[in-house]
Amino acid sequence: MSSDARWDFKWRDKEVIQLSQERLSEIMSEFTLVAEGEAKKELKKGHGVLTGTLRRSIHGASGKDDFAGENVEPSAASPERGNQKVTPVRDGNKLLTSLGSGLVYAMRIHQGWGTFAGYHFITNGVDKAKGKMNEIVARHQVK
Repeated sequence: MSSDARWDFKWRDKEVIQLSQERLSEIMSEFTLVAEGEAKKELKKGHGVLTGTLRRSIHGASGKDDFAGENVEPSAASPERGNQKVTPVRDGNKLLTSLGSGLVYAMRIHQGWGTFAGYHFITNGVDKAKGKMNEIVARHQVK
């Protein structure tokens, strides 16, 4: 190589940042769906399920959703709110999704009361989804 060799680089910061944000958004969307599925698996007959309303109410949402207005009476005909891809919202340098339920009794089943310790279905679901994070990230790598 001669000493007068010259390298030209085109800096593509905006394109790299945009691509990174898109991939991170895809990763977070998939992670939220996986965590939702794992949370729903935590609830079964004899372990937090009478009608299935609570399990069907668990879903991901964009950003800081407070799940207000989603309360319904327990019923075998309650709506399935989950299995929907969510788009994270940007808050400064953060991308946010939420996972939860709007049922008024969901927190009591999650956290417990009196001598009942609760089922911690959301946090357990998120913990199980964390164990799958490497697989999720691998599926969304830039090729």
